[in-house]
Amino acid sequence: MPTANVDLAYAIGLQPEEAIRYFESKGYTIGFNWHDVEARAHATAFTVAGVLKQDVLQDIHGALSDSLREGKTFDQFKRQLTPVLEQKGWMGNGLVADEDGVLQGKQLTPRRLKTIFETNMQVAYNAGRYEEQMANAEFRPIWERIAIMDTRTRPRHAALNGFTARYDDPVWQFMYPPDGYRCRCRVRARTEADVERLGLKVESSEGRIETVQQAWGPNETRQVQALRINGELYTPDAGFGHNPAQGNLAALGQRLMDKSAVATPRLASLAVNETLGNETLLKAVSNDVKKWVNQVAVQAKPSGAVRHVGAIEPQVLSALEQRGQAPASVVLSAVDTSVLAAPGPLWGELPALLRSAEATLLDGDNLVYAIRQGEQLYGVTATPAPNGLMVDVMHRGAALTADNLQALNKLPVLSGGINVP
Repeated sequence: MPTANVDLAYAIGLQPEEAIRYFESKGYTIGFNWHDVEARAHATAFTVAGVLKQDVLQDIHGALSDSLREGKTFDQFKRQLTPVLEQKGWMGNGLVADEDGVLQGKQLTPRRLKTIFETNMQVAYNAGRYEEQMANAEFRPIWERIAIMDTRTRPRHAALNGFTARYDDPVWQFMYPPDGYRCRCRVRARTEADVERLGLKVESSEGRIETVQQAWGPNETRQVQALRINGELYTPDAGFGHNPAQGNLAALGQRLMDKSAVATPRLASLAVNETLGNETLLKAVSNDVKKWVNQVAVQAKPSGAVRHVGAIEPQVLSALEQRGQAPASVVLSAVDTSVLAAPGPLWGELPALLRSAEATLLDGDNLVYAIRQGEQLYGVTATPAPNGLMVDVMHRGAALTADNLQALNKLPVLSGGINVP
């Protein structure tokens, strides 16, 4: 049976295969491939919140990758990254202007560097733990949340220490740790015999999960799920209301595009397209969009909900700037009303298909993407909106005809091209 004295801080400092051996020495059976965890951590590193400058994203990504691959400590991680960030003006206090004169107020401090390091590593390892626990759920179907009960543990997380529910209880969709910055909690899988022997109380979230508004930035709120426990509502930190294995990368990708919707177009275009260039993260975002499209189709009650599917590529943005038609925001989003008006499989594939469009054309103020799926060409329009561009499939998702292609071929080309027979 796994022992309780697991030093997670020590485990995070180890090389991945050594960390697995450490957990196994404590009685855990680790069934996941550490290379998969490493890939997830690398993808996560691209989406460090608040840092949209392309060079800084690359610097942090490289340092985190080295730390995970080489088993570096936080001090080693900091020593590697700090001189680079100081040289670029991202360490210290106060505001600093970039080359375009834009004030950057979210500078990196040593404390924030440590938070980035610990959060990304914790997410990577807990995602692997989740996969192993799901694979073994038939034999260990009861999950117990464990907090490190010391003075560093926030009271709300300490209050959840010992919370026990079945592995398939919906509560684990948003309350599987880490569910906050610097969260050190974990989940222990139990057998039915453990529950009886230890007298554990297995709870159910039925009737106790509520949807609430949570602050998201200084002037915005988001709908999130919360658990009513001991008479109070528990909500994860903003941005953490998702399972680390099932939705972490997709949520981080959506969060980055949320921020990019109000960022300067050039920085947003670079950041989003570099991020979605990571195969692991693009796959996670695509799977999330597919699930959302399916949910919209089943509910059949449009509410104006949106999912981001990408951003205008830098070369297309440059072409628009040359024409004096640069948009205020470059993020591409799908709205549920459009999904219901033209249902079909294209919607779920848009994050990947838009990145590989054969051509991007300009039709007045709208963009038109010619995308290929199999042997067929399809059209997708992107119409300017206050916080980005809303995409819609052309001709209710039907493949483009020869006449359609002839008409598109008369439009100004921003990138690529269409070969019309």
